Amino acid sequence: MGSLRNGIGRILPRVDKRIVTVVLLVAGIALWFWSGSRYPSLDEKAMMGGSTQLEDPLSFEALIPLQAHHSAAQRVLYTAINWAETNREGMIFGLLLGACFLTLIGMIPRRGYRSGLANTLLGVLTGAPLGVCVNCSAPVAQGLHDGGARLETTLAAMFSSPTLNVVVLTMVFSIFPPYLSIPKVALTLVFILLIVPLLSRTVFRRERAATYDDDVCPVPPAHRGPPDESWWRAIGASLAALGGSLWYLVKRTLPLMLLAGLLGATVATFVPLDALARAEPAAGTLLLVAAVGIFLPVPVAFDVVLAAALLVAGAPVLYVGVLLFTLGIFSVYPFFIVWRAISPRVALTLAAVLMLLGLAGGAIAQHLHARELPALLELIEEEL
Repeated sequence: MGSLRNGIGRILPRVDKRIVTVVLLVAGIALWFWSGSRYPSLDEKAMMGGSTQLEDPLSFEALIPLQAHHSAAQRVLYTAINWAETNREGMIFGLLLGACFLTLIGMIPRRGYRSGLANTLLGVLTGAPLGVCVNCSAPVAQGLHDGGARLETTLAAMFSSPTLNVVVLTMVFSIFPPYLSIPKVALTLVFILLIVPLLSRTVFRRERAATYDDDVCPVPPAHRGPPDESWWRAIGASLAALGGSLWYLVKRTLPLMLLAGLLGATVATFVPLDALARAEPAAGTLLLVAAVGIFLPVPVAFDVVLAAALLVAGAPVLYVGVLLFTLGIFSVYPFFIVWRAISPRVALTLAAVLMLLGLAGGAIAQHLHARELPALLELIEEEL
């Protein structure tokens, strides 16, 4: 054991042992989650594509199946329980990873760049591989923000996790025709890479400036260890700091998660999306579809599967395009987290901008579909 410690000490003579400990924990947690749950589950959904059966308004599988004789109160309660069970592993991962980031960023002198685009790209590189829904990435975002990460990094990490994951992107392009898939991905990239940095430099100037001020961090930063610190002492100090960070995040995010699940279950029960999306196109209905899509705390890839099912069922392309963009990129839970951790202005602005982009995505999809439809009908007539 002594020779192993000396060997590591020679290889990493100037690297802070506490930083190494936390980085190794991040890698271990990520590998555990990705290999044991997330990517096998996403691969299964990708293989099933649009044929995946949805057993619950907010979940792929129902721990408590909903029955026709259940009252509205029972359906709300059971849907909330099913949602919590669906998000259990992802939320544990998000809390653990958020605690690691909260601890790690405090040990790093440089926490970002002056360039908003560079900070945004850093957030994308952090969030896209996570493969979790926006609900489970919300604790990660709070850990990043409260640790001192730049505003653009925090937001980009949260939004890119459910939308720019390679498996989800593969599902979008393999399931949907170009008139739906291209607007969905293009508007997502525009929002994350252009609108988020732009809003941060203009509308969110005060919130962005706060992330450059170490004195406003809500938690005391974790300390780096002395150069001659032993590995056992470094590991002990790192675990103690991680325990404090984890408890900090649990206290601030778990109650909001339960509230978000209950509110989402209520909306999903009384405003069912499948019935809403089959209604005749109208301005009021369209706005309601976009608002419900932004509000519902759905799991990762749920937007793809539900939109595919609605398209096959004959729902208007306009509504399918709106839901394909709005579902999954934001929800009531990260709205609560952003409202509380950053500011109400940021939360409200992001929700409004995403609603407008969702409406634009639906309109673009409808326009492109209308242009393609005559050629498609002509091809079918030729075949007949």
